[in-house]
Amino acid sequence: MKKMNVPFQTTISDPPVSLPEHTDQKYTPTHSISILIGGAAGTGIMTLENILSDAFKRSGYFVFSTKEYMSRVRGGSNTTLLRISDAPVNAPCWHVNLFIALDADAISHVHERLTSDTIVIADESINNEEIAITSMPMLETVKKVGNIRYANSYVAGVLFAMLALGTEILSQSIETLFDDQKPQENETAMQEGFSYGKSLTSSQLPKLPAPVSGLDNSMHLVNGSAAAGFGFLLGGCNMITSYPMSPSTGVLNFMASMSKEFTLLVEQSEDEIASLNMVLGGWFSGGRAMTSTSGGGFALMTEAMSLSGVSEIPAVIYLAQRPGPATGLPTRTEQGDLNLALYSGHGDFGRIILAPGDLQECIDYGYLAFELADRYQMPVVYLSDQYLADSISMIETVDFSTYEQRRYIKTTEASYHRFTFNDTGISPRGVPGLGEGIVVSSSHEHDERGQSTESYQMREKMVEKRQQKINLTIAEAFAPKVFGQGSIAVIGWGSTKGAIDEVLKELNDPRLFQVHFSWVHPLNPEHLEILKATEANIVIENNTTGQFADILKSYDVNIDHRILQSNGFSFFTDQLKEKLSKIIKEEK
Repeated sequence: MKKMNVPFQTTISDPPVSLPEHTDQKYTPTHSISILIGGAAGTGIMTLENILSDAFKRSGYFVFSTKEYMSRVRGGSNTTLLRISDAPVNAPCWHVNLFIALDADAISHVHERLTSDTIVIADESINNEEIAITSMPMLETVKKVGNIRYANSYVAGVLFAMLALGTEILSQSIETLFDDQKPQENETAMQEGFSYGKSLTSSQLPKLPAPVSGLDNSMHLVNGSAAAGFGFLLGGCNMITSYPMSPSTGVLNFMASMSKEFTLLVEQSEDEIASLNMVLGGWFSGGRAMTSTSGGGFALMTEAMSLSGVSEIPAVIYLAQRPGPATGLPTRTEQGDLNLALYSGHGDFGRIILAPGDLQECIDYGYLAFELADRYQMPVVYLSDQYLADSISMIETVDFSTYEQRRYIKTTEASYHRFTFNDTGISPRGVPGLGEGIVVSSSHEHDERGQSTESYQMREKMVEKRQQKINLTIAEAFAPKVFGQGSIAVIGWGSTKGAIDEVLKELNDPRLFQVHFSWVHPLNPEHLEILKATEANIVIENNTTGQFADILKSYDVNIDHRILQSNGFSFFTDQLKEKLSKIIKEEK
């Protein structure tokens, strides 16, 4: 990915911001295997996830993985789920084919996810009276190799043997991952595991489908944080200032890792209040700046949101949601901050809220956030969540040259007024030092020059000016994506996209069709007419009250059913399928 040459000045008369054309990566019902790995924090679960994800991809399979972990550095009980398939998969499942327990506590932690068909593999020292366990001499073997840290490589070998895969590709993955961390010892542990795994057979374990030719070269494993980060870089981000807060820290870390290549200023601020104010300073100076945070941090940014609104300084806020209120569940997921993003800040001012649903949209809407903030001179909130940020999936090679960066900064003349009235409400934006004009910004109500005023006549004009921008964003808002045709709309937003897609394909009910919103505010009423012509509307979202459903109701859209979840998990396809099946039976 190379830094692009960017034209410096664009006029607002240019057409609305658009995205490159993409083909949606849709789920196709096919053969897949689900593998769950459980153990304490610090025992190498993430390392095993990385080994297996890379090795299965190299072997020609689509890979999806997601994790749930406790808010602690060591101990507890965490899990990682991998789904392996010959077609794209972008959602988790609750029940699994294979469970690898790295300690005894892991079994009790996930026992509800195990069925009579689930194969449970654990060290020979672990016993359970209620669950049949396939034992392996993991700890004894890796101690002989040299260290219990090699257990993840041993388990990878056992698993590849059970699935009738060879060791050559697995060796490549281990060598790549442990390039500077004793790859030979890990290779030895893997070979020991593979030798033992060949003796383990089970008719319950589904066989892998035929691999997809050429998949390894055409697809890439990426998580949602990195995909969002690529999008922000494509949007021209050259400054990020944040106070670390899970689950948003992945974006901050990614941007920091790219800072030298992209001449990106990275600042860990003293708190979230400072973060967004620094972002406004970055834009005021001519940069493209952003901050990353979660709900509790964003709550501290609400005053600066209003400052962005009245001063018409752009801002981009990456808000990765987790369950609240207060500290809540710091390492779990939810879609509970939509109302916070929508209503934060005092006074009336415009904002745009984006909520990508998959990796491609993470990139697209990261780019879009900066283009929209610059075009409309208002804050843009990019809503992600722990599930989307941490999940790993596969994406085709992206042609970064198709993303055009526009710049709306004006070289000012001596007569320049920052808040000049015009037909759109969007005044030409200058920055200090570029041209002869004086650029004034204020948190007070102001006149066209930016000077503070208490004139009620000027106040009315400025309120109308800011409303003009809101009207323009409504007119240029992106429509929801509609998949299929039918009489019952299944509606989602943000990270529910993959689960809904898979469930509808499996149900194969001609009455059902999917309507997915990734541009969630402001909505264009014309785009909602399709929901007013249905027999029923079902909204699926990861929160307690149905926040997006309530927004749709405010546009006179009937909401017949809500499928809601707020237990810290994203939607699992098998559970969602069961819930949706019950509802559509009622509609017959």
